Amino acid sequence: MDGEDRTGTAIAGTGSRPARRAQDWWKGAVIYEVYLRSFRDSDGDGVGDLRGVIAKLDYIASLGVDALWLSPFYKSPMADFGYDAADYRLIDPSAGTMEDFLELRDACHRRGLRLLLDFVPAHTSEEHPWFVDSRARGPKADWYVWADKAPDGGPPNNWLSSFGGSAWSWEPRRGQYYYHPFLKEQPALNLANPDVLEQMAEQLDYWIGAGADGFRLDAVQCLGHDPDLRDNPPRGRADPPLLIGGGPGNPFGDQLHVFDRNAPGTRTVLRRLRRLAEERGAVLIGELADVVTEHVAEDFVGSAEGLHAVYDFDLINCRPDVDVLHRTLRGRAACTGGWMLNAFTNHDSRRAVSNLTGFARPENRGAAARMLLFLQLTLRGGAVIYQGDELGLPHPELAYEDILDPWAKAFWPVFEGRDGARTPFPWDGGPQAGFSEADRTWLPPAREHRGLDVATQEADPASVLSFFRAFNGWRGRQEILRRGDIRIDARDRAPVIAWTRSLNGREWCAAVNFSEDQAFLEWPGAPRQLDAPGLRAGVTPHGVEFPAFGYTLFEARTSP
Repeated sequence: MDGEDRTGTAIAGTGSRPARRAQDWWKGAVIYEVYLRSFRDSDGDGVGDLRGVIAKLDYIASLGVDALWLSPFYKSPMADFGYDAADYRLIDPSAGTMEDFLELRDACHRRGLRLLLDFVPAHTSEEHPWFVDSRARGPKADWYVWADKAPDGGPPNNWLSSFGGSAWSWEPRRGQYYYHPFLKEQPALNLANPDVLEQMAEQLDYWIGAGADGFRLDAVQCLGHDPDLRDNPPRGRADPPLLIGGGPGNPFGDQLHVFDRNAPGTRTVLRRLRRLAEERGAVLIGELADVVTEHVAEDFVGSAEGLHAVYDFDLINCRPDVDVLHRTLRGRAACTGGWMLNAFTNHDSRRAVSNLTGFARPENRGAAARMLLFLQLTLRGGAVIYQGDELGLPHPELAYEDILDPWAKAFWPVFEGRDGARTPFPWDGGPQAGFSEADRTWLPPAREHRGLDVATQEADPASVLSFFRAFNGWRGRQEILRRGDIRIDARDRAPVIAWTRSLNGREWCAAVNFSEDQAFLEWPGAPRQLDAPGLRAGVTPHGVEFPAFGYTLFEARTSP
């Protein structure tokens, strides 16, 4: 369907979309996340943009991924670097133009890549015209979450922002508090208002008309709230810990978020957006943060009225401990009612090589990176590869004077923030790592990434990048890995973790050595290792021998 934006700029047709083998193409897909500001700068202003992505699409396609997920590019004052939209239909000048977007759309589709847009339905910027009207008690007076002050003159309840402090800010022009789960510059929309919900559906429909194949919905856990604004209870010692940013100094983790997260109204919102997606042939992927995913994921994806898939933080927040990882994988495998994507890193987190295998000695870091990619690509569900994971990039350490993240500034030095995951992508070993021609980039290139750039790794057939390309290309042809069931071996085989994938009577076993020591997996029946690229293990008549951070796939002819 063609469309026209409200400024009068015509939207050309949706381009030639890639042929779909099935309507549920996203099952088992590998999605590549591009954080736009840090991927490639085309105009020399030090900030990545849409034309920079266009220039590097051949690289993305060479990875063998199915889709490109693009971080927000909407008009924004950049209080949270695009996750605070001041207009959902205008492209921020720092990112480019609508013509650039349409060219990117067509270029993706010509290469068989689907284009997923990051969309933030739970809140806007305080500079959005809707909020300006709402605080003035105009026609959109009820489009945001407003409340009177408490009897003591303070906020209406004890809800906290995950970025620190109260989740309520006083607006003197209206004489009420407004709710913001994140920054005060990000007021929460009142999606319980049918007019607001319909407006959100219209915004998604606009971008589907412009050629988007689907969306990653940000902060799905914040789509609703308790209408009675009841206080959250304190978190007890027996309650599971909440894995959030801010470190131990963030009081957000001291509450049970039963009234400000995952409210019943969330299902109404998702039902409406899913109906639109089904009508228009788009996919909805939802981010779930601040929650224990295995407890709630099926509430969001277990029916045709919710999300197509959940993007969660279970693996991103996992600790570098084989027992914790094993337990996390078993919990995720038990969520059989919906489709979950596997992500080890994103633009908000520490990079996986440092977070999960930071204990590795320098000579083993490449092997650790390959092992994590193998693990991610052989689990049930799709995989989300954050830019640079295919290079095995470690997490850099930034000086305070280089930090721009407001979350980090609120909790420094206990919490280092998100900027480390957002440093410029290293294309080569030249000035600014080949990211930009500018003398100064919005964040500095990471010194820890020198020698790990694309140009260097493309020249090395033993590099992490070479492994990822070969193995992911092979995986894309294996339906058992894309769509098969999974069973995690529950036995303690530490430091080895093993799991079985099955489809149509076939069974494959995958296993990894989550350590720097040699390890052995006993498996009677002389397992036959598959002819997959880059496997690092040796098969014996009685099992599998692993080097440091080794991994393998073999036919499970005999159960262990």
